[in-house]
Amino acid sequence: MRVERGRPSARSMSIAEPVYVVELWSSRDVGEQWRLLDAEDIDDVLDWARRRQQGRVLTVSVEHHDEYGTSVLRLLGPARAVGGSLRSA
Repeated sequence: MRVERGRPSARSMSIAEPVYVVELWSSRDVGEQWRLLDAEDIDDVLDWARRRQQGRVLTVSVEHHDEYGTSVLRLLGPARAVGGSLRSA
């Protein structure tokens, strides 16, 4: 991991109503995906997800929409590789 000091002059964008995506996986082929709307903040999302985790692998992402379409930006947990297997973050 690299760490750099933030630049005050750098432009940032704030999403007024983010849509979070929570994935809970018990194996590479068995899992659930949930979209959370109207969450108060990321702590609200994490509380909801951890109450349902029950020993499963947890991934939290946020949807990002731009002129190229919709992307899902991972915030927490491992990424799922192509083919459905789990790999570490």
